[in-house]
Order: sequence, then structure tokens, then C-alpha cells
Amino acid sequence: MTSDIWTLFGQFGPLGLVIGYLVWRETHADERRAAVERERTESDRALAAALSALTVTIQHLEQRIGR
Repeated sequence: MTSDIWTLFGQFGPLGLVIGYLVWRETHADERRAAVERERTESDRALAAALSALTVTIQHLEQRIGR
């Protein structure tokens, strides 16, 4: 938040500053949550690729043992 916004909230006294803090906290939490979701998406993709590779490897081993 810019200093202009804090000044605006500050004009309403302590209650305005508390409201400003709550607004800042929610926007900051949303940014953090979005970053965590992006990281989780990437890790889920990597896990899916690894499981696919493991499945293919096991299937090839079963074919070789079965012969």
C-alpha cells in the first residue's frame, strides 16, 4: 500500500489504521496463497510425470519377466 492510502486511513484515527492494516493483510495473504498454489501445481505436475514413468517401467519389467 502506498503512503497516500495510509494517510487516508489515518485521517479516520486508530479505527482507520486498523482497517488499513486488515486490508493490507488480506491482499498480502492473497499474494502468498497464489504463490503457494503455483508451486503446488508445479510439484503436482512433476509427481504425475514421475508416476507415469514408474508405471511404464513396471509394465516393461512385467513383459520381460513374463517371457
